[in-house]
Amino acid sequence: MHKLDLIIQKEGNSQDRLIPILWEIQKDIGCISLDTQTDLSKKLNLSPAEIQEVVSFYHFFSEEYRGKHQIYIDSSIIADFHDRNQIKTTFENELKINTGSVTPCGTFGLFETSCIGMSDQSPAVLIDFIPVPSLTVEKVKIILNSLKNGIKLEEIILSLGLGDGANSSNYIQSNINNNIVKKGHFLFKKWSKGEAISIASQMSPENIIQVISDSGLKGRGGAGFPTGLKWKLAKEVPSDKKYIVCNADEGEPGTFKDRVLLTEFIGLLLEGMIIASKAVGASKGYIYLRGEYSYLKNHIERQILDFKESGFINSFPIEVFLGAGAYICGEESALLESLEGKRGEPRIKPPFPVEQGLFGCPTVVNNVETFVLAAQIIRFGHESFSSLGTESSRGIRLLSISGDVEKPGIYEYEWGVSISEILRDCKAIEPTFVQVGGPSGTMISNKEFDRKISHDDLPTGGSFMVFSKKRSLFDILSNFMDFFVDESCGNCTPCRAGNVILRDLLTKVKTGKARPSDLNKIKDWGNIVSKTSRCGLGMTSPNPLLTSLKSMPEYFENAITNKDENFLDFDIEQATAEYKEFHNE
Repeated sequence: MHKLDLIIQKEGNSQDRLIPILWEIQKDIGCISLDTQTDLSKKLNLSPAEIQEVVSFYHFFSEEYRGKHQIYIDSSIIADFHDRNQIKTTFENELKINTGSVTPCGTFGLFETSCIGMSDQSPAVLIDFIPVPSLTVEKVKIILNSLKNGIKLEEIILSLGLGDGANSSNYIQSNINNNIVKKGHFLFKKWSKGEAISIASQMSPENIIQVISDSGLKGRGGAGFPTGLKWKLAKEVPSDKKYIVCNADEGEPGTFKDRVLLTEFIGLLLEGMIIASKAVGASKGYIYLRGEYSYLKNHIERQILDFKESGFINSFPIEVFLGAGAYICGEESALLESLEGKRGEPRIKPPFPVEQGLFGCPTVVNNVETFVLAAQIIRFGHESFSSLGTESSRGIRLLSISGDVEKPGIYEYEWGVSISEILRDCKAIEPTFVQVGGPSGTMISNKEFDRKISHDDLPTGGSFMVFSKKRSLFDILSNFMDFFVDESCGNCTPCRAGNVILRDLLTKVKTGKARPSDLNKIKDWGNIVSKTSRCGLGMTSPNPLLTSLKSMPEYFENAITNKDENFLDFDIEQATAEYKEFHNE
């Protein structure tokens, strides 16, 4: 039987299986050629264009061969400030190729990708989708020479003292230090498998929802929507099929808390999803795992099997679905599109997923931390959670802390903790800027370290990046804007074109070519992009520039001081018109 037929036989021949099929092809052949796409379109009864638009959308799919060993270098700003360029140069010199290409013999492909969830252990790379953190120039040379000599990557990492050698799953997990620095009094309480499920089994769906609502739990993905209300709305929609989806597409640069939860607390995640299924009446669950975390897939599936064999998963199957590299799929409706085998483009709302979600059925989408906390709330009662935090922000918040700190890692805090306390705990090094909530969050200066982590002040999805006085504000902002330009799905003009314009304006400031009027243009274009974009990516992408300009205007003003007001400024309106004309809009 033809290999493509075997893959389809394994995965199924419906469109919602398209991405798993493409993953199998990409890993087996090293690319998804146009000829393969044509063959696949016939077997799935889709047009070649439908296949190609999916292949071209996701970062880890390619029509061109990417090498026997595929190396992806983390290009986040944290990696930049931890010798990423030196590591990148070493890879290029040793392989004698430029980043973005494959060696003539086809053995190695060298590429860049956005944050891989290793900001606490930068610089890091993915080699054949296995993370190799805390790299040095010498380690890069050893790894490449060993791979050239046919030594398996697992053995290489063990020889470098990064794994325990017990088995492949332990090797992968021990290869990464989870860096749990601060354990609070709620999430890290001792857990016994099935305890939360056992308690929930004695409760009615309405009672479960009431407990979650009374706890004040809000979604930990960033939007902060009340979890109990989301479950209640989904329960009330009449439907024969409902779904529970865990958003494990942790793509916000600087965030790695879900990586730790998926490694050490996967049991609590499964219990949270099972409890949610009873509350809303769902018949199937999905864990949408980001492609950068593919090394955790087997570990998660083993835990699901263990729960099934233990009798905790009966009529509620849970499937791990692997994303393929698209930040936009962290947006819940884009994630659902991806689960259906399509480009991860956000849907127009309403209807909302709780009304019409996956396959048109009511769907609850919560992130990893939310489900874990829900399980703990059922175990210990709503008051144990609601008594923590502040009036508007109940409970605890996990932070992924990285950057210029002596103790990067995972920290559990009650909502309401001050920035200054966090900086003391992580032993920040001459902190000057802090980015709260990743690139889509808020940049503050050292004049504002009395502010607090809360929905009323500084909400966050979990990323907390610290930058010392030796870091360039404009280098940080440029990295963030490059990220948003690259990750925009391109569906709407404000995000697609507006972020390019904002990046160009920032470049003018950074290179000393800006005029005072350019600062107003940054504000104007930032407001346009944030208010008219289709989804959360565009709505928040101007935040790094707008919050920095508000928090520390002197940096921008100093960059344009003594500039000739007769300096020839480019016309943004004309540039926008030319951009639209070029793209036939």
